[in-house]
Amino acid sequence: MYAKITIVFLLCALLFAGCAPQATPEPPAPPEWEREGWTLVWQDEFDGETLDLANWTFDIGGHGWGNNELQAYTDRPENVRVEDGLLLIEARAEEFVRRDYTSGRIKTEGLHAWLYGRFEARMQLPTGNGIWPAFWMLGDNFATVSWPACGEIDIMEHIGRERDRIHGTVHGPGYSGSGGIGHFTTVPTLAEAFHVYAVEWEPEEIRWYVDDVEYFKLTPQSVRGDWVFDQPFFMLLNLAVGGNWPGPPDASTVFPQFLKVDYIRVYQRPDMVEATATERGVMHLGDIVVTAEEHADGTWQAVATMTVVNADGQPVAGANVTGGWVGAIIRGEREGLTGADGRVTLRSEPSERRGEVTFCVNNIIRPGFTYDREANVRNCDKITVE
Repeated sequence: MYAKITIVFLLCALLFAGCAPQATPEPPAPPEWEREGWTLVWQDEFDGETLDLANWTFDIGGHGWGNNELQAYTDRPENVRVEDGLLLIEARAEEFVRRDYTSGRIKTEGLHAWLYGRFEARMQLPTGNGIWPAFWMLGDNFATVSWPACGEIDIMEHIGRERDRIHGTVHGPGYSGSGGIGHFTTVPTLAEAFHVYAVEWEPEEIRWYVDDVEYFKLTPQSVRGDWVFDQPFFMLLNLAVGGNWPGPPDASTVFPQFLKVDYIRVYQRPDMVEATATERGVMHLGDIVVTAEEHADGTWQAVATMTVVNADGQPVAGANVTGGWVGAIIRGEREGLTGADGRVTLRSEPSERRGEVTFCVNNIIRPGFTYDREANVRNCDKITVE
């Protein structure tokens, strides 16, 4: 009897359990890099075994780097490597090519550049007298116009003698070097813990953050010279030893020193992503015209005006056009960047000698683009001045 009751009870329990509403499964968590109002357009999580050379290239040398720095930058794994999901840049006290220290400096120049966006890195910083880690950006026209005309955005700099302080700064024509415009904030655990250092760069404004807390903002009205932050920039990451600003290491400075990077991510607003997408792909020389400018002193100049366009015939800004002069005048400007209209103008040197002058385009380079030479209608033009 009891056995029959038990069996009936179990059957009823199973029946009701089968009819009970099932719990709704939790939706999968969004990727940790999702950020409201922004679209992720580039990232390096440093999850591989080596540095991804599709993302980064090296600066190498020990000539002081314009700041009287003491280290030699190398591409050795002793100085730059990926290990346990982190990028490690290691500064070492060792003799190397007539320098007493080695370290690493990597950049996206020639590979990736962006016009506006949020640029962030999660890092644990080294500290100590003479130690100088930096996460920063340079205008993509650096090779053409040099510094400071290209502009510089320092997302994060730390001077080791200032044990808990980081700086955000911009440099440009009229406000470079010690005249850079910036601000600082305090991060008490910068050497003990990882923090996220970021800028949000939009037209007419740049904002600096630590762990999503804004501490500084700049607009064109804030600078003493030209606002040069409306063009593509590439990223750099380095760990310097010594230099004019931090001073040299001393007996209290421990080596090796490590800059540890968990990830670097680049975001853009959805409208920026759409605009950028229209600027990428294949490009070619749409037009080239050489004209002459007569001067009151009897000299003249040849002027070459070129237009770079994409596959749809739309102008491509920020393309570096290089070429050369042949004929009566052989000297003059040989390279320049296209503007928003896709045009660049190069001038020969003034000359009294008259005759035929030709300018030919040799190459066009822009990150994200392939130069299709076969699509050029022509790559040279000439003019004859009697």
